[in-house]
Amino acid sequence: MSREQSETPPPRGPTAERELSDRAKPHAQIVLLRHGEPQWSVDDGPAVSDPTLTPFGAWQAKASARVLAAEHQFDALYVSPHRRARETADPLVKEAGLEPVTVDQLAEVGVAVEGFSSEEADRYFVEGSRRPLGEHWNGWPGAETFHDFHERVTSGITDILLRHACRSYREHDFTVWDLPEEKPSIAIVAHMGTNAVILTHLLDIRPVPWEWLRFETGLAAYSILQARRIGPQGYVWSLLQFDREDHLVQARLR
Repeated sequence: MSREQSETPPPRGPTAERELSDRAKPHAQIVLLRHGEPQWSVDDGPAVSDPTLTPFGAWQAKASARVLAAEHQFDALYVSPHRRARETADPLVKEAGLEPVTVDQLAEVGVAVEGFSSEEADRYFVEGSRRPLGEHWNGWPGAETFHDFHERVTSGITDILLRHACRSYREHDFTVWDLPEEKPSIAIVAHMGTNAVILTHLLDIRPVPWEWLRFETGLAAYSILQARRIGPQGYVWSLLQFDREDHLVQARLR
């Protein structure tokens, strides 16, 4: 028997077919794409607050766009105002024929490292992360608090979903969603921290001030949320896929 024959899987069983069929049905979806590699400093110069993409980051953006445009029919594309996010979204705009909408609330959590050297920036984050846990809600030193960050991002994703007639309500201890008959497919290009807060909020998980560690994603990786019906009425958001990076591996092998 050849290697190809030995690695050929047997036909799917009824359970696998049923689960695959359920996921393939029309569902509201949100794809969260993190930006590609940013150029935080040029020639080891001081840090910039709003970096562009590196050449590698631009390649990552193109590889992501090819896969997402081929696999999804997006109704809308929402983008953080930061350059690294907008430049990551540009290839998807071209591939999918979308008009990007910049949403200020999707910006990454604020930091205060403008003009820092690499060593100073590293020390800033290390010292900030070593504070007592109760102080982490204060945010990075001299910058936006994490309470404000959570409120800003959750307000932003709520407004985005309202544009598509998706509304939440509380039932008992749960957050449940009303969705329109035509289920939207939405792409969001933002940041690790921003996307982590969106996941926490839509999955109805208690927030913490280190969301990006709880939902850590790679550069140009994406995650998919899908709305699934719960009970006699309403929907909840399900994390269908998380931190997908295989499209970048496949692009390297071409």
